[in-house]
Amino acid sequence: MRTIRKSPRKSRPENPESALGDLAKQARAQVALADLLRESLQPGLREGFAGSDLDPGGTLTIFAAAPEWAARLRFEAGNMERAAGNGGWPVRRVRIRLAL
Repeated sequence: MRTIRKSPRKSRPENPESALGDLAKQARAQVALADLLRESLQPGLREGFAGSDLDPGGTLTIFAAAPEWAARLRFEAGNMERAAGNGGWPVRRVRIRLAL
């Protein structure tokens, strides 16, 4: 006698109800925010921008590639805060950190 086994239900990123779907949605949002912030910078500053993170409390963390880039990006904190707000990400505070 042959038994037919059903394969286990897979959690797919496109399924919005799955934990993996939630994680994929958050990752896409973080990438979109980083792209928006990078584009808001002058071309000469973009290479110093290593990434960003926005926590649920509204703190936007900008990661700089090196200490000298961190100093330059601090001058652009207000512009990046406005760009994020205009893009739909409410920011309460901006901090600059070094990417490790």
